[in-house]
Parts: sequence; structure tokens; C-alpha cells
Amino acid sequence: MTAWDATAGAAPTVRRQSNFDIIKRLLTFMTPFNAIMFVSLTARSLKFIGQAAVLSIAAASVGIYIDALQASGSDAVLWGVIWTQVKWIALAGTLVGVMSYLENYTGHYVAFRILAALRDTFYYAMLPLAPAKTAKLQSGDAVSRVMTDCERIEPFYAHTIAPAVTAIIVPVVILAWCWTIEPSFVYVLAPFYLATTALLPWLVAKLGGDGVEYREQLGQVNGFVADSIQGVRDTVAFGYEGERARQLYAVGATMQKGQDKLYGADANQRALAEVFITIGILASAWWGTQLAIEGIISPLVELPAMIAVSIVGFYLSVGLANNYTDFRVSIHAARRLFEMMDQAPAVTDTATQAPPVAEPSIRFNNVTFEYDADDKDWSRNKKIFDGFDIDISPGKHVALVGPSGTGKSTVVNLLLRQWDPQSGDISIGGRNLREFPLEELQKMFAVVSQRSFIFNETIATNIRMGKHDATDAEIAAAAQQAGLADFIAASPDGYDTDCGERGSKISGGQRQRVAIARAILKDAPIVLLDEATSSLDIETELSVMTALKRLTEGRTTLTIAHRLSTIVDSDEILVMLDGRIAERGTHRELMGQGGWYGRMFELQQDEVDVTLVAG
Repeated sequence: MTAWDATAGAAPTVRRQSNFDIIKRLLTFMTPFNAIMFVSLTARSLKFIGQAAVLSIAAASVGIYIDALQASGSDAVLWGVIWTQVKWIALAGTLVGVMSYLENYTGHYVAFRILAALRDTFYYAMLPLAPAKTAKLQSGDAVSRVMTDCERIEPFYAHTIAPAVTAIIVPVVILAWCWTIEPSFVYVLAPFYLATTALLPWLVAKLGGDGVEYREQLGQVNGFVADSIQGVRDTVAFGYEGERARQLYAVGATMQKGQDKLYGADANQRALAEVFITIGILASAWWGTQLAIEGIISPLVELPAMIAVSIVGFYLSVGLANNYTDFRVSIHAARRLFEMMDQAPAVTDTATQAPPVAEPSIRFNNVTFEYDADDKDWSRNKKIFDGFDIDISPGKHVALVGPSGTGKSTVVNLLLRQWDPQSGDISIGGRNLREFPLEELQKMFAVVSQRSFIFNETIATNIRMGKHDATDAEIAAAAQQAGLADFIAASPDGYDTDCGERGSKISGGQRQRVAIARAILKDAPIVLLDEATSSLDIETELSVMTALKRLTEGRTTLTIAHRLSTIVDSDEILVMLDGRIAERGTHRELMGQGGWYGRMFELQQDEVDVTLVAG
């Protein structure tokens, strides 16, 4: 089961990519930075070669000093030997310092810029999926994918590529140097280098240190936590805190099992690494001692230098194994992101040029539609529409009313091409929606819903979404028509007033006015109002309705409403029952029919509603 299946309920999945496919795909993001990464690789290799040089020079220095002492005994000669060795150590140490800085700077420079590009790519890949596919993804898990998973990919670029290359280059250089001293020493070292470089990571995978289980559980925990935080008000109101906390603990406990498995395997791997290193050093010391006894190498100069150099090679190859867990987690995180990005969108944009539209009429002709018909885990197994028809003439204000679940909001979803019907035609101005590029189609509509999203930005920025290049004067005019002028004038920061997360710093009425101002600024020929006032109190609704009338004036308008008193002045009212138009007419005509509309309108009448009608 893929990560998408585990967290989102088995949406139709793409072919599962192999680790090799994932690595190739990750490397494509590095292409613009290949030159800088080459610098990082070179710097890392030189750093470790410099470290090996420091250790070998230091280890050999004692023997060189003793040889000089036995050969001469002159203070001048001895001090000359000491200063020569110190200079070489200082030079190699300086090389290590400079290369260490260069490696870290360039490696992370590349990694962080690639991650920024990856986040952008992920965001743009998500746009065609919304909302049909993204609705199946818990918000907490979505955040986990964009933030946590992207961060988990960072070790691939910063701590995997360079260590993998240098784990090959530097040991080869060390073995080549050892070959110049004594070839047989290479035959002893090489098998241990291979074991720590290749065998150890294989053992890590066998021990379960791939992080797959942990990453899947983390997505579930993040989703639960996000859900708990967003619903904390109702949780407290119903005294459900204790039970929710117990559920959170239980969900967290499942993640702890994955953590224990992951980091337990990591601990085992590090312990095995120390064993491998110890055995390798003992083997090289034993063989070097044999060579020294036989007089093949110098016991005071070449033997300690070779042992010291071999240690660098061991810790370098083991360092690659130590990063193997992070590498596996990076690959799994990348797979989660790519599986989401590779989902086929519910709607395919094939049009290249928008056709001319003479008038903003709307028509549904024999439309059949079912949500997620191709997804057995999300399918409702019920057709929302089966042969659905409506016609809205240009410039007319038509209202859709009816019980919940009859398909009113689905009409809006299909008009915006967030979903496509299984059969039938939907057209604007006589042109099928599929003839429009999605970007051009979106320009045809201004939408205000009960869930119009207000970003954590200023009022001006939120209004400017309606027209990206709008002037301050245009924004002010839209705000004036939406009834925001007095509120903005009374606010110390005016148009720079911060709306807060989801508009939390302004009232519900002001949030709707901002959404209306945004729609006014867009100046689209068709207006879609989806329960635009349902979450407001009656008094606020009155003032917002005034702003909505300014918005809809002269435009083709489709209003979805539960509160019938808000649509009594519509040109036509369509009553939807079970996915079909059961009644139609003006308010007066429908009241005279005595059907669903008349009965429901009478039920909704109270003193405030009578005031609304009179207004």
C-alpha cells in the first residue's frame, strides 16, 4: 500500500516508482546546480584526503624524528625535521578547514534551493488536483507532505550524494597510496572497506531502518493533531478533552512503534559499524606488523602512517552507512510527494484558446454526474444528477434552493470545472466548458461562498486577489461598493489591517464583505453565490445583501440559498429535489403552487424574516 493509500483512502494510484526512479527524478532537480555540486564533491574529497594526510604525517613524524636522531643527533637537523613536519601538518590542516567550509556552504546552498524549487513544483502540481483529489487528503497530512517531507529530502542532497561519491573516491586514493608503499596491504584493507560501504547499509535495511512505517504513521498523527486543534472549541464545549487526549495518545503510540523500529535499527547499525571498524583496524595493524617484522616496511614511519590513513577510510565508509537511514527516509518522503504530484487530475485541460462568447448564458443539457465514480473507497454509489437540465439567460438572476444533498453546490462545482460530468454538456454562451482553457474559464466567474477563504494578509491584499494588477483606487472603489469603507476608515491601519489566519481578526460580516469586494474587483460576467450569507446573523445579512445586490447588478447570477427570504426578488427560482428541478417560477408563482417552496417559506417565516422581505 502506498503512502497515498494509507493516508487518503486509496485514491486511484499511479505506478509505484522504484528507488532508482525516485533517485533519477530527484537528481533532475539538481541539474541547474551541477557545477556547484561538483565543487562540493571536490571539496569534500579534498577535506578527507587532507585529514588522512594530517594523520599520516603526524603518525610518521615520530619515526622520522627518531631516524634523524639516530643518523645525526644535531639539534639543527632535528629542529629542521620538526618544523618540516609541522609545516606539512599545518598545510594539510588548513586545506581541511577551507575545504570543510566550502563543502558545507555549497552543499547546503544547493540543497536549500532545490527544496525551494521542489516546494514550488509540488504546489503547482497540487493546483490541478484541487479540490477533487486534495479533498481526500487530511490537512495535517498535506502540511506534512509539503513541509516535513520536503525537509526530509534535504539530506539526500546535503548528506547523501557527496558522502556516497567520496566514500568511493577517498578510499580509492588511500588504497592507491598504500599500494605505493606495499601492495599486499591493499588486499587486507579493501574487503573491509567494501564491507563497511556496502554490507553495512544492507544490514540496516534488513533491520528495518528505512523509516517507511514511521513516515506513514507521522502523516496520520499530523492529520489527527490538525483536526484536534481546528476543532478545539467544540471539543471544550462538549467536555470531550479527555477522550480526545486519549485518542491522541493512542494515535501517537502507533507512531512511537515506527520510531522505535527506525532508531533501534539505527542504533544497531552504529554498533555494528564500530565492530567493523575495530576488526578492520586490528586486521590492518596485524598485517602491518607482519610486514614490519619482515622488514618490508618501516615500523616507525610507514606502519603508523598506513594504519592512521586506513582509519580515515574506515570512518568515511562507515559515515555513509550512518547516513543510510536518512537516505531511505528521504527516498520515502520523495515517493510520498511524487505520488501526490503524479495523480491524474479530475479535469483535463486540453483547450489552447478561449472561443468567443457573445453572451454569458448558462446551460446544463442532460448532465449525469457522480462524485468519485472511479474510486470505490470514496464513491458515494449515488448519481447526483441523471439527465439534469437548466437554462439561465444572460443577465438573469436565478436562485437554486432545496434540501441539503440535492446537488445545488454540485452545479457550481461543475460550472467551475472542478469536476467534469460523466455525460451531458455544460455550456456558457453556447460554448462547451471544455472548449475553454481552465485559466480563461475562471475569468468568467466571480464566486462568493460561505467558506470564501481569507488569507493571513492585509485587507488590500485579500481584495487584490480579484485583480492582481489593481490600483489602490480600484481596490478602494471595490471596498466602497462592498460596504467596507466605514470599517476600513475606523481601522488604525486602514487597508493594511491584518485579517489574521482564515480572517480570524475580523468579523464574519467583514470577511464576507472582503470576499464580495474581491468579486466586484474581478468584474466577471457571471456571479456564483453559494450560501454567501448563511453563516451571518440577520442584521449583518441585511447589510451584506445590499453589497451583493451591487455585485450582481447587470450580471448573470446563480444564487444557492437555504434562507429563502434572501432570494425572493430573483428572476426565477429553481427548486431542486433529488438532483432534478421539481419546481420553478418567481417567488409569487411558487407561493401560489403550494409545493415544497411554499411550505418551506412558511416554515422559515419569523419576525426577522418578515423584516428582511419588507426591506
